[in-house]
Amino acid sequence: MTAWAALVDFFKRYATFRGTSSQRAFNWVTWFWGVIYLCLMCVVVMVAGLGTFFGKRGNVATESSPLMGTVSFLIVVSAIIAVIVFIPNIALYTRRLHDAGFSGWWQLIPMGCYVAFAALVIIFHIDKASSSYNLIRWIPVSVSIIFSLWLTFAKTKFNSPYI
Repeated sequence: MTAWAALVDFFKRYATFRGTSSQRAFNWVTWFWGVIYLCLMCVVVMVAGLGTFFGKRGNVATESSPLMGTVSFLIVVSAIIAVIVFIPNIALYTRRLHDAGFSGWWQLIPMGCYVAFAALVIIFHIDKASSSYNLIRWIPVSVSIIFSLWLTFAKTKFNSPYI
């Protein structure tokens, strides 16, 4: 499957939780959106860095409102993209899990880690500057990365009950 065919399939079957998606289709879509988000975040960092550089070193001290406007705009664009692809991503992960011979409910493991992290922060009032926050904030991220890598390299089960 080509990259374009994978993206077209991603949006055509945006709410299809039955069936399977091939390893190749999953990889194309997952890495495509990963690169998009990485590029957006690089632009945010570059804009913030340039604004800080020129604001402090220019002849006239500039306001931070144009800089914050640009960063805010890019964050809003990123959030809109995330909302648009949220359900299609869940459907894609479900179909890929089916292709690997597992139930789609397995994707609740990484999601549950994020919920547990948020609950720990709220319940125990963990300050962002504390060492415990810095320790536990990487747990859900690590679980998500490991889960995505597992699905990236998991082989297709041809006798899966989900096919």
